[in-house]
Amino acid sequence: MNLKPDVAVPTDGSPHWRVTALDRIPGLGEFRRTEPSTWLVARLGGLFGGGGRIKVLELMGRSPLMFWGYMPLGLKVVPFSRLSRVDCELATLRTAWNAGVRYEWHHHVFAARFSGISVETVERVTAGPEAPGWTDHQRVLLRAVDELHSDRMISDETWPLLRARLSEAQTVDLCMLVGHYEMLAMLLLSHGIEPEPAMWRRGPARWLRDPASGDGIAPGWLPRFNKLVTNRVQGVTAGRVPPYSVIRHLGRKSGAPYRTPVVAAYRDGLLIVPLPYGSKADWVRNVLAANGGETIYRGRTRKFSAPRVLDAAGAAELPEPARLFTRLTPILVADVEA
Repeated sequence: MNLKPDVAVPTDGSPHWRVTALDRIPGLGEFRRTEPSTWLVARLGGLFGGGGRIKVLELMGRSPLMFWGYMPLGLKVVPFSRLSRVDCELATLRTAWNAGVRYEWHHHVFAARFSGISVETVERVTAGPEAPGWTDHQRVLLRAVDELHSDRMISDETWPLLRARLSEAQTVDLCMLVGHYEMLAMLLLSHGIEPEPAMWRRGPARWLRDPASGDGIAPGWLPRFNKLVTNRVQGVTAGRVPPYSVIRHLGRKSGAPYRTPVVAAYRDGLLIVPLPYGSKADWVRNVLAANGGETIYRGRTRKFSAPRVLDAAGAAELPEPARLFTRLTPILVADVEA
């Protein structure tokens, strides 16, 4: 079967992970040894994720009603957290790394990818809060996560920096989020649970954010179809009728001039373009190589410069259109003249 690239492989192969020497939970997933409703949820979730099963749920199913008691907490601290989606995933990944839990890490690499976080940002989590590339907010957040792991409290030095960025509700949710995944770490490590083969690499969600295309979400045939057909139709009104703009750029090898219609937003002196075809589209590589180009919007032509491709973490402090777009695709951001 053709599987989605396993973006967790480089970090999964690290010697960092803690593993047991013995099979501590023989017969994991056997129906007769698992609470029936939990077994069913584990199999249904496995079908959606593409791995056929969810081992942590099968493990909880060894203790009757454990999963159903756990469920309200899991829902509150993850999908219904007051923290932003990016903050949740960065804190979860850092907790999994600190605890040395490959299972948590592997699942949340893909959860982070579905939340708009790039492979590069995921790998930067392993280097910690002092790695270059974090915003001040993210650096303080990761420092707090490290302190919760090592000292079970956020230090007096980090606390005022954190409170300047998070509300009281968010600091509560952060502590509970880290504690939740530390708790799961004890369960997973003690029972020797490893990731399910092919999880998130097949099934309904496998098409999202393929790194081979630069995190595009469009089918592979669509860019060429649009280049030959759709762009010619949109080119009639693009640049004059919102939300379409025209990007004028030069071929990075040929030097030939091109016009590419795109959906774009303009906020606070920035040009913001979602990249459903990914960062490897020809026009994106052209403007990056030239360090700029021209944009036509509502009939007005303006130059733009310093183009950069950002993921959800990189766009966390940009205006709302940028953060909204990055939930699905990377974005190109550039400084546009007034």
